[in-house]
Amino acid sequence: MNLDLTDEQRLMADTAERFFRQADTLAEARRVGGGVSGTLWQAAAEAGFLTMRVGEAEGGLGTGLMEAVLVCEAAGRAAAPIPLADGIAAARLLGALGGEAAAARLAALAQQPLAFAEPQVDRLMLAGEAVMLRATDGSEVTLAEEARASFEAAQAERTLLRAAWLVGAATQAIELAAAYATERKQFDRPIGSFQGVALPLADAITDIEAGRLLVWRAVWAIAAGRDDAASTVAMADWWLATAARTAVRRSLRTFGGYGLSIEYDIHLYFLAINRVALTDGDPEGRLALVGDRLWGGATTALPEAGEPGIDLGFGAKAEAYAAEVRAFFARAMTPELKAKAHHGTDGHDPAFHKELAAAGFAYPDWPAQWGGEGRSAMEITALGRVFEENRWTRVPIGCTNMGARMVMKFGSPELQDEVLPRLACGDALSCLGFTEPESGSDMYGARTRAVRDGDDWIITGQKMFTTGAHLSSYVLLIARTDADKPKHKGLTIFFVPMDLPGVSIQPVHTLQDERTNITFYDEVRIPDRYRLGEVDGGLKVMAAAMEIEHGGEGYHIHHHSLMEAALDWAFAPEGNARPIDNRAVRARLAKVATHLSLADLLCRRATKAGEAGTLTRAGGPMAKLFATESYMADAADLVALTAPASLTHATAALAEIEEFHRQSIGQTIYGGTSEVHRTIIAQHALGLPRST
Repeated sequence: MNLDLTDEQRLMADTAERFFRQADTLAEARRVGGGVSGTLWQAAAEAGFLTMRVGEAEGGLGTGLMEAVLVCEAAGRAAAPIPLADGIAAARLLGALGGEAAAARLAALAQQPLAFAEPQVDRLMLAGEAVMLRATDGSEVTLAEEARASFEAAQAERTLLRAAWLVGAATQAIELAAAYATERKQFDRPIGSFQGVALPLADAITDIEAGRLLVWRAVWAIAAGRDDAASTVAMADWWLATAARTAVRRSLRTFGGYGLSIEYDIHLYFLAINRVALTDGDPEGRLALVGDRLWGGATTALPEAGEPGIDLGFGAKAEAYAAEVRAFFARAMTPELKAKAHHGTDGHDPAFHKELAAAGFAYPDWPAQWGGEGRSAMEITALGRVFEENRWTRVPIGCTNMGARMVMKFGSPELQDEVLPRLACGDALSCLGFTEPESGSDMYGARTRAVRDGDDWIITGQKMFTTGAHLSSYVLLIARTDADKPKHKGLTIFFVPMDLPGVSIQPVHTLQDERTNITFYDEVRIPDRYRLGEVDGGLKVMAAAMEIEHGGEGYHIHHHSLMEAALDWAFAPEGNARPIDNRAVRARLAKVATHLSLADLLCRRATKAGEAGTLTRAGGPMAKLFATESYMADAADLVALTAPASLTHATAALAEIEEFHRQSIGQTIYGGTSEVHRTIIAQHALGLPRST
């Protein structure tokens, strides 16, 4: 995966942003109302934007599709009142058609706006196999016969560029709202500190960030000639038309009554986004097109994309590693193991865990010093997908990995030598002792005490939801070591052996058919060597641990299995038909597939950024928030779509869907609730004050 733009692409984006900023587009938008600015259109033509995709032989710049996406996003940020996306795609179509009529219209493009579906300007249209030009006076000119494929490709390009325009417009609307919410005070506090204002904006920026990645993925898929390219274009069309309208409504409401005043710029974004998003009608209808392209046999021509400069795949190395892991599972998964497979700790098999460890597939990203292979984060993501294909749990591995990583980073050499070899070979596991009954997601509100007694510590308290404690030899535990300090500063982290006197475990069975535990610590004495980091320095250790927890990938993984189960159901015969043959069913499944793609992109972006050391404070929470919330929504929707048979577990696929429905709710709670992540996003992505 590579999301770094080339120098040329960054230059194009910067040029476009400067152009639209200097053109005072908002003033033009006010002047023309809901119309098209001929002045701005001509200026965009003179700047070379309209013909940027036209070949150099025809007088254009011959740029790639990605460059056009960046220009349209800049235009959206400025709410530019011109059909730029249509114009760029139309110009390229005219250049490709050839012939005197098309060449003449291309030459006149700077003087007369042109679109595919804009009643105020000249329009391109398809009549049978011929491409026609319909002028605003009603006259028509045939530009080319038998050019349906060229027209379809231009339509796809226009669709994608409109989606990019919506990304820019929605982003700017959210940022305007965030700036206002930071300045505007109510009850002597900035309104951005109120969760009712901050959290919806956090959802909005997360949705639009995901949409930007989906647009980029569509460009990459077209350039790579992927089979899913056309469906990805339709996904981006539906998602941005929907998410941008939601985002601008939330943004406008942030301004309260002032948002309704035409003196504030936010109303211009509200009107512009609705015009662009709804030009082709109800966005919900576009979901059916996604379903048709994925499972209904529908096809369409796509434009040439040029070199995208980005790569939205796993990469050859990660793909090869996934194939290696897949081959191992094909050899090692016996019928008995398949029968035992379970999404929770009930699926753990000690003997098979040791096999995985011996084969190098338990902790392959660990340094070689501790028995790993130094595998990349993207390779581990690919490995996790193979585990999920086989429905084999990685919950014990994930919990153990977090504890081990903290021992590697903060433990003494003595502690590292004692525990890491045991964990690496599969002889031992560890669990997480963060949550307490009275503090919930606020792990820094821990009341479990650790009192110094010579070279030892005496730990007393209890932890809730200690998943895997009944399987584990150690617990990564947070305890209060100084009650007089602020709660964030009086904490210390320990790696506590579970077999010490005073440790007891009580099972807790959950709605999602999963066992977790309450663990009790009754004056448990441990030597100081089990301490991680400085005394009262637990915040630093926990921050490092949360970088692992907040990536989102571990939660997102089940979304793939949900989609797989839904397709198993949809393609199974029911009488003389199959559910997938119903267009309405395909549309419902298309929504799940779109959410899955969006979550996948956010999670892998966080994974890649974490590996490169460029992960922002909001990047991980965005991935975790979107992945878990969309998974929960999709599971609920699929249970309803397949009811009542899903409730009675009529087939294996339906049993899985119903189980995922119950299991999905917990994903929005574990690792910090969605509300916690929204708060982090609001602060760190939008600069809003700390929520209260």
